Amino acid sequence: MTKRELEKLLKKNGWKIISGAKHDAAIKDGIGTKIPIPRHKGDLDNRTVDTILKEAGIK
Repeated sequence: MTKRELEKLLKKNGWKIISGAKHDAAIKDGIGTKIPIPRHKGDLDNRTVDTILKEAGIK
């Protein structure tokens, strides 16, 4: 899964993407959780995607 696909999935589930210096971040109102999203070309590592989705409560 690419960074762009991951961001679309998070946005679809109510998360907002904000830009940072080296990583972007996903935040959701009312939760107070900030999930870092690495900026890489091509596909992200499957373990990284799984961890992000678990933190977001999607998987």
